[in-house]
Amino acid sequence: MVQQATNASVLSLRVLRVAHEARMSHGLRHKDYQMYRQYCSRRIRRLRKRFDIRQGEKKFRKRELQPTAIKDEKLLVLPLLMAERYWAYAMQLKEESMQDPRKKFALRNKLRKAATYCVNFEKIVEACGKCDARTQLEVQGYSAWLQGTVLFELAEWTQQWDAPIVFFNKAIAIYSKLSEAVTEEEAGIIKGLVAEVEVQLRYCRHHLGDKAATSSLLAMTDDSALGEKLNVLVSQAREKQAATLSEVSWRGRTLTVKQEKVRLFLLKESESSGVLGRARHGDRFNQLDKLLMECKDAIAIVREDLNLDPSFKTRQAANTGPVSSGHFLYSYLCYLRLRLTLARHMALLAQYSAIIAGKASAPKGSKVPRDQDVVRLCDFSIQNLNEMCQLAGLEDDLELKQENDTKIAYFKALRCYHVAESYAKQEKWAEALTLYKRSEQRIAEAKALPNLNESDAASLDALSEQLAGMSVSVKAQALLPSPSTTPQPSPAHSIKKPLSERMDEYVEDQCLLNHTNPRVLPMPPSLSPVPCKPLFFDLALSHVTYPSLEHRLPAPEEPSPAQQKAAQQPGGLSGLVKGLWGWGSKK
Repeated sequence: MVQQATNASVLSLRVLRVAHEARMSHGLRHKDYQMYRQYCSRRIRRLRKRFDIRQGEKKFRKRELQPTAIKDEKLLVLPLLMAERYWAYAMQLKEESMQDPRKKFALRNKLRKAATYCVNFEKIVEACGKCDARTQLEVQGYSAWLQGTVLFELAEWTQQWDAPIVFFNKAIAIYSKLSEAVTEEEAGIIKGLVAEVEVQLRYCRHHLGDKAATSSLLAMTDDSALGEKLNVLVSQAREKQAATLSEVSWRGRTLTVKQEKVRLFLLKESESSGVLGRARHGDRFNQLDKLLMECKDAIAIVREDLNLDPSFKTRQAANTGPVSSGHFLYSYLCYLRLRLTLARHMALLAQYSAIIAGKASAPKGSKVPRDQDVVRLCDFSIQNLNEMCQLAGLEDDLELKQENDTKIAYFKALRCYHVAESYAKQEKWAEALTLYKRSEQRIAEAKALPNLNESDAASLDALSEQLAGMSVSVKAQALLPSPSTTPQPSPAHSIKKPLSERMDEYVEDQCLLNHTNPRVLPMPPSLSPVPCKPLFFDLALSHVTYPSLEHRLPAPEEPSPAQQKAAQQPGGLSGLVKGLWGWGSKK
């Protein structure tokens, strides 16, 4: 990071690497500008305290860093962090201004402060005369980049788009020379910075009227250097084109497009072929989904207008009759929806087929596709192609019907092959062999059609080569005798048994390994019959006469005369009351 040359009087600072490592380690890896700004403030405070450049303890007293005071390499980090702190503060306010527009005023002030400290940093390095050539070159490149970035952000208000170009060109020239004499890691950092600056430079030239820069920006799908500016630029360009798009021609008819959202969708759909061709699999699916959602919105808008037309519902129910211009536009949008859905199914078919064949791996977090999934996609595709020919105004279109019949034949051949594959994996050899032969017939019928495109023909040729080997393999499996007529228990069935009933089989049971509800014995245990224990009945007990024991009992005592007299006197109500509450008792 900070290096000292062999000569003790020469100072060296790797500006770009120091700034990059500080950003990645303190928040900017996750776009947390506030965290990075607070780190810069803490680091500046520590440096000022260490080199005794504090700006007062109780009362603020500004102390600038003088070039004559630069005697240590770490002092060069101080002006760099000052510029970085105000730049990070400006980027933080830029994000917050989306919610609170008044913070844009503070944003401009922080940007100007960042440019001021950056120029001051460059002047200090030049005036001290102790820095080596590479340090001076890096500081000049960093200063040109930051000043250009500040002017680029301020150009939204000043409209001076030519001002950042001078600094961006200077930064690109310096870093291009510097990349030839640095390590591989630093060259990667410089390459990323130069790519970001080139995009910003292209955006400035677009505002100055460069059509080549505009077309290259519109070709981009996403770029972190511009962020929301790229989306705004694309939407503005499409709005300008949509203003001129008032008619569209399809199937020999010219249709008037009045709704603005419908115009924007038609422009996006016309540009989607080139964008989808360059996109990756995940991005392609996302873009197709966005187009489908916008297509559904456009269909809903046109349908609301057509509901006021009494002939719309009548023609929708019938298969013959004239079709108005608005109704035919509705059919065109429905056709585009079906075609986009078919394109999405085709992309999924290619992905699923590659995964099933072992040429690709399934994405993380998603289930592995099976032949049944491919069959289902083929069914959906055939249904979409049949619906195209049933749209209002397309019932008598023979050209469209021939194109769709060719595609239907292709999907039927593909569907038949994957149904045969699913039967073969279930070891149903007779059904699989029959379906393989049927697939060969379907492929021959599809190849005989005149409108088959080259990609589908190549896919069918590859499919027929696989069929030649698969049919022979399945035929051999069907003719071979089965190793055992008794069905073998599956591992899943064996796992359901407790351990005591499958001691002669080895099956990995996870519940035994994890000690969670292990199946060792059946609980509750099953009942089993046991021999009854003999019972003994004492029948002689009722016929036994026991001797009398009255002579052993004690003789009863005779009562005293007083007790006899008290027993003979009857007790009345007064006696009962006296007994209860103790009245009349003698004490």
